[in-house]
Amino acid sequence: MSMQGAQTAEWFNRARAALVNGVSSGFRYLGDKDTLVISRGEGGHVYDMDGKRYVDFQCAWGPIILGHADPFVTDAVVAAARQGTTFAMTQQREVEAAEAVLAAVKWADKIRFTNTGTEATMHALRLARGWAGRDLVLKFEGHYHGTHDQLLFTTAGAPPAHLGSRLRPIPYQASSGIPDAIRTYVRTLPFNDIEAVDDFFDDHGHEIAAVIVEPMAGNAFGIPPEPGFLETLRARCSEYYAVLIFDEVKTGFRLSLGGAVETFGVVPDIATYAKALGNGFPVAAIALAADLVEGWKLGGIAQAGTYSGNGVATAAAIATIDRLEKTDAFQRIEKVGTALIEGLEGVLAEFGVEGMVLGHPGMFSVYLGEGRPTEYRDIADHNARLYTAVVEGMIGRGVMPCVDAREPWFTCAAHTMEDVHLTLEVFAESLRESLARAGTLPSHLDEPD
Repeated sequence: MSMQGAQTAEWFNRARAALVNGVSSGFRYLGDKDTLVISRGEGGHVYDMDGKRYVDFQCAWGPIILGHADPFVTDAVVAAARQGTTFAMTQQREVEAAEAVLAAVKWADKIRFTNTGTEATMHALRLARGWAGRDLVLKFEGHYHGTHDQLLFTTAGAPPAHLGSRLRPIPYQASSGIPDAIRTYVRTLPFNDIEAVDDFFDDHGHEIAAVIVEPMAGNAFGIPPEPGFLETLRARCSEYYAVLIFDEVKTGFRLSLGGAVETFGVVPDIATYAKALGNGFPVAAIALAADLVEGWKLGGIAQAGTYSGNGVATAAAIATIDRLEKTDAFQRIEKVGTALIEGLEGVLAEFGVEGMVLGHPGMFSVYLGEGRPTEYRDIADHNARLYTAVVEGMIGRGVMPCVDAREPWFTCAAHTMEDVHLTLEVFAESLRESLARAGTLPSHLDEPD
C-alpha cells in the first residue's frame, strides 16, 4: 500500500517531471509510491501535501535540534536576509557566529565556515594532508563522511560480507565514478578495534596523514565508542604526527553543546560541524587546534567558498547556539529521548523480540538482533526486513523514523511526552502487526489487550 495520499501522489508526479526521481538527494527516494512530499514542518512534526501529520524522528537526518520553524531562529534569519546575504568580504554575523562556535566547543583555536558536511570533511582532509605532507587516510567501516570521492569507501551501505578479513580490510567503493587510484590512499579498519589500530600504526604510522572518525557512528546504528578507543586514536596520532579529525557533522551541537568532544572528553586536531549547528539552515564549520591554523594561515592549501559564512547561515548558527545555551533544550531532549529508549526496549521485551536501542537520547537506533554490536560487521545479522515492516507501519500511523535501520532516530527540543506516548503505542501496534503477518507473533500476544 502506498504511503502517499492523493494530493501527495499528485505533487510527487510533478516532482518526477522536474527532478531526477522526484528528489534533490538520492537518499530521499523511497520508490514512486512511498516517497513523500512535505508541505511544512512545525516543532516536532511534519505535514505532507494531504495535511497528514507525522511525529518526525528523522529531523532532516539530524539538523533539526530545536524544532522545525523555530521562531527565534526564523526571526534571526529574516532580519539577516533584510540586510543582504552574501558578500565578497567578511560580514558582521560571520564574526559573531565564529565567536559563538568557539565559545561552545571550547577546545578549538580558530574556525572557518562552509555550507555542508561534505564540504567540511573535504576541506578538513585536504588541510590534514597538506599540513602532514602525507597522503594516506584511515577511516572506519560503516562511517560516512559525505559524498566526495576521497572518503566514499566502506560507508553504511557496504555489504559486510565484502569487506575482507578483519586483519586486512578491503575498502569498499560506495559509488561508480570514483577513480581507481583514489582507493590507494584510503585504508579502513573496524570501529572500536583498539588492537587493529595499534597494529596499523605500528606498520604504517609514518605514512598516515589523517585519521577521520565519527565519534559515534551516525549512519551505523549510532554505535558509540568503546572505552579507550578514541583515546587510543588520540595517542597514536600524536605519536606519529598524524592529524586526528572528528567528523561531528551529526554529533556536534546534538550530544551536548560541545558535541562529542565534551561528551567523550577526547580532543581532535580538526573537527567538522554542520546539521544541528543551524537548526535546518545550511551551515557548517571546520574547527582547528592551534597547530593546524598555520596550514591555512600561511597559504598554499586551498579552501574557499562563495557562500561560506553567509549572513543567513551564520544568523541561524548564532540563534541556534543561543537557544541551546540559554534554554532547557538539552534537558528536554534528554527527557524525551530517554523515555523513548526505555519504552522501545520495553516493547521489544514484551513481544519477545531480540534487540536493543543503541546511542544517545538525542540520536539512537533500534537494533533487532542478538548481542550488542560494537562495530559495523556486527550488524550483518540485523533483522532489516522486520525493522522496515515495523517502520512502514509506524509511518502509516503518523510516526516517522527513517525506514533504513542504520540511520538513527533523532529527537529535538520540540518533541513532547505526548509524542513519546503516541510513538510507543504505534511502535507496539506496528510490531504486533508485522510479527503476525510473518507468523512469529507469540501465541499469548495474538490478541490486542
